[in-house]
Amino acid sequence: MDPDASVVITPHLLARETLLWCGRPHDTSSLLRWRAVVIVLVGVAALAMHALPLDSSLAERADLNSILLAILVVVLTAEAIVFHRYLSNTVYGVTNQRVIIVSGLREPEVAAIPLDVLNTPRLRVHRIHRTVELSPPLNRSGTIPFTNPSVPPDWTGSEWYRLLALEEPLQVYYLIVESAHKLE
Repeated sequence: MDPDASVVITPHLLARETLLWCGRPHDTSSLLRWRAVVIVLVGVAALAMHALPLDSSLAERADLNSILLAILVVVLTAEAIVFHRYLSNTVYGVTNQRVIIVSGLREPEVAAIPLDVLNTPRLRVHRIHRTVELSPPLNRSGTIPFTNPSVPPDWTGSEWYRLLALEEPLQVYYLIVESAHKLE
């Protein structure tokens, strides 16, 4: 258990709730690496379009496209900064009753998922590489820029949560499943 994460999670515990595990995202560089590659590729394309000698009509179009690509580079860079900020301010906790996610840019926001809903068809838990997802069966949505990566937007009317970049995701996965089965 991460002692710094424990300090953040403990005030959000309910009566008779015991903290079983808590932690933070680890090694987020792999999550940010692909964002950096996309930003560099779009930036190179913008520079190439601006540097190419073309006739006047194509040059105007290339200038406009390079400006739009430059704006896209700025937006992608801002999104990567916000994503990294969310990950650095995110703490996860697993108790005997809930999975707790505390994150936010300024003020910490708490998302709590009762483990007893994992015993229903409404929500299931599964592990993908270093991420543990709590999602409805066969229904996933993605994140959009400037959103909390642990709590994607609710477009489908169903719950969906992610515990990203866990150091030991298999241990956390089994702990969640075992705690949910104890509540049956």
